[in-house]
Amino acid sequence: MQLTLNYQNKLEPIFIYVLDKLSNEIKNKLKDFVIENKLYTINELRIKSNSNIQLTVSNKIFNTKIWVTNEMINEIITNLCDGSIYAHINTIRNGYISVGKGIRVGVCGKAIIENESIISINNITSVNIRIPQKINFAAEYLQNLLSTHNYNVSVLIYSPPGVGKTTILRDLICRLSLPDVSVRHAVIDTREEITTFIEDSITSDVYLSYPKGLGIELATKSMTPQIIICDEITSLEEANAIMYSVRCGVSLVATTHANNFDDLINKEILKPLLNCGTFDYALGVERSKTNKYIFSLNKLNENIR
Repeated sequence: MQLTLNYQNKLEPIFIYVLDKLSNEIKNKLKDFVIENKLYTINELRIKSNSNIQLTVSNKIFNTKIWVTNEMINEIITNLCDGSIYAHINTIRNGYISVGKGIRVGVCGKAIIENESIISINNITSVNIRIPQKINFAAEYLQNLLSTHNYNVSVLIYSPPGVGKTTILRDLICRLSLPDVSVRHAVIDTREEITTFIEDSITSDVYLSYPKGLGIELATKSMTPQIIICDEITSLEEANAIMYSVRCGVSLVATTHANNFDDLINKEILKPLLNCGTFDYALGVERSKTNKYIFSLNKLNENIR
């Protein structure tokens, strides 16, 4: 199935929100570059010290002539943290900063190690600002699949990074919140990037910033959801929480990184889930050269509920 993405022809409010986090010099130059090149829907803003800023639009990279120094990176980090880097230290050591409106900023630099664990990151040299998109039809295919089974199946969405898995989750959450659907659902939004962009229009039970495994377990025990929605599966703890929830009769919609179906079924972290039939379907997502969503569906469980 293919769906074409249509973007607007003006600066999006969420991109303006990001610009306001930068210095005036960078902000004005970026704004001029975007308008001049008609790049109105920005997916990523990549900033590296001693390098030019890059923009990613529909998987295409655009190089600006805006040069960034180490001092400018430090100023950007301070602005992204609203002046308090200490308040964000827990997420920084995990490689990201949450800056509101569903925006996750990846950061990397020199890790400070203590007892074999990262306690901080110093000398940040790269910043990747991922700008969330809201595409109203992104989850149409997924919702149709779920509704066909009376929302009683679990789906694992997979794709390479940056294709649009989280965008699909956002649209699904909005669809499940509609009065004529009204499915009880909980969202485990560990990195604050799924729901904060759309929080005014949803009826979800949101576990914001909870560790994923704990959030899944608490939602299952306390909120009686029909469906739990979460982003990337990254640990055995999360996999165990998902298996527990499904055994309790809850459906799961989750995502993971995989280049293709063969890659998916060979991921070690997923094997416990796949071997015991936790997920009923695997839904692959691609973007074509003409910027279309392409979905591929694989049945994982022969005993679908």
